[in-house]
Amino acid sequence: MLDENSIKERLEILNSDIAKVQENLVTLEKQTKDGIAMLNALNGAKQQCQSFLNELNNGEPETSDSSDVE
Repeated sequence: MLDENSIKERLEILNSDIAKVQENLVTLEKQTKDGIAMLNALNGAKQQCQSFLNELNNGEPETSDSSDVE
């Protein structure tokens, strides 16, 4: 039977569920930022290794007038 108490109990459950989902979203956002930072670091390390290989193969550092930023 539907009464005021059952509706209030349902509201409490919903509020609790909303809070849990909001906490999960905050955690996921942090994990996303951390993942992006890690990906950027790995790509930087990869570029550095490629630069070292180019220097070893060419015997001299690669110089260019072009920017590294696209």
